Amino acid sequence: MLRFLRPFMVVLAGVMTSVPALQAADISGKWKLVWDTEGGIRHTEWEITQEGDSLTVKTDGQVLKGTIDGDRINLEGKLYATEAGYSSTLRVNATVSDGKLKGQGTWDQYGMTFTGTREE
Repeated sequence: MLRFLRPFMVVLAGVMTSVPALQAADISGKWKLVWDTEGGIRHTEWEITQEGDSLTVKTDGQVLKGTIDGDRINLEGKLYATEAGYSSTLRVNATVSDGKLKGQGTWDQYGMTFTGTREE
């Protein structure tokens, strides 16, 4: 039986090694984001630095860290909101497509969505 499976296994191994890995898009640079929050529309700027699949976002002197896998982005970090007067963890899940960021985030018990475009 193994003798009959061996050719199939060789073909399968060849197919699996020839499938290209999904490369993460390079999203380094400055981005303008528009957030739709429970308190209204908010505007922020992100400076994104990407090294492989690791991301660092600087915004208003604060830092978020995360990863990019293909077109999927996950970020997290402590963020002080002047409107609320305190810090909480911001968690962001987003995608990048056609040069735009789109996603959702949570900060404390608040949920929000956003879109972002890269500055030229």
